[in-house]
Amino acid sequence: MYTIIYMNTGKMLQEMAKSFQKKIDEKFALIVDFEIEDTKEMWHVVVEKGEVRVTKGRHNKSGFRFITSTETLRKIYEGKMTALTAAGKSKVSDSAPLDWRLPEGIKFSSIHMEKALFFIQHFFNRNIPEKILLGEEYSRVVHGGHAIPLYYHSGLRSAWYLVKKGELLNEPGETNPFPQAFVFIEGEGFAKIGDKKIPVKANESYYIPPNIEHNVWTESDTPLVFIWFAWGEGA
Repeated sequence: MYTIIYMNTGKMLQEMAKSFQKKIDEKFALIVDFEIEDTKEMWHVVVEKGEVRVTKGRHNKSGFRFITSTETLRKIYEGKMTALTAAGKSKVSDSAPLDWRLPEGIKFSSIHMEKALFFIQHFFNRNIPEKILLGEEYSRVVHGGHAIPLYYHSGLRSAWYLVKKGELLNEPGETNPFPQAFVFIEGEGFAKIGDKKIPVKANESYYIPPNIEHNVWTESDTPLVFIWFAWGEGA
């Protein structure tokens, strides 16, 4: 018999902060609140002048707030799920294991987006160089497929996807206002791009123009795996 000792919320955040401090310069400044729903704890992280501090309680000048659970934070800390994966949504109105919100009265802007994306990608990933594990066990179902977001930046998105038999990536008629591409790396299946249904397989890549419907599925017992890219204004 032995007892598993889990690291508490504060310690996990402090360990993440130590790693994050090595990835920033003195110009990056941000204050972030953490609300842990299951324990009712509040923590905040202050990033300024090249230093990262973790303190218990809410900060009255936070730039945005994360809402999560101890279980989700632990999965992220242990590398079993990335923060972007935990935060993934099909629609803005959906909830996610790692949700985040702006303070009341503040409108979302490109500056908020850039800071939020930088923080969520680099604060939670303690590896140097940063590593992302790929596989169904590290994913969440978003947009109809098993997704692991890879690298997001203003004007760029990328993700790893796995689609099983019986699943459909994207709802029929779904479009986006920016260009995209599918790069298939395992399996075979089908894609609908615009009004064309085409067979697809590993080692093929397809371009999706802006405002064109795009769906992916497979009728094989072997999953179809691909990398998704989106870029340009609005991505």
